[in-house]
Amino acid sequence: METQDLLQDIDQEIVIEHASTGQRFANYLIDIFCLYAILFGIGILILINTGRNIFRDHLHFYLIFYVSVIMYYTFFEGLSNGRTLGKLITRTKVIKEDGSQVAFGDALKRSFSRIVPFETFSAFGGHPWHDRWTRTYVVKK
Repeated sequence: METQDLLQDIDQEIVIEHASTGQRFANYLIDIFCLYAILFGIGILILINTGRNIFRDHLHFYLIFYVSVIMYYTFFEGLSNGRTLGKLITRTKVIKEDGSQVAFGDALKRSFSRIVPFETFSAFGGHPWHDRWTRTYVVKK
């Protein structure tokens, strides 16, 4: 009797529901807001400690911005089972194509993919480059 119940549990199909475009857009807005808040905080700290205003020096601003993007997404997606602050709020997460959890290396690849010029606009096609190139999906939790 117990064996039959176990087999029935195994035969159940796992349904994965992709995050909606609205959820993905909300993720983007929340995460970009958090990134700019972090960047603003870093800029204030640099200004207080060195007297340099990174917001006037475009090279330093962009360097710090891109490093912040890579660190933010890698840290959150790599260490929190594929979730950023935006994904926590919208109840979504990143998984691999096979349904398994993303590893730290996957999160790092996704983060580097995000800094490719015009990558943000690839989301209009429904499956952004940072998902396609890393073979990941954002799904409802």
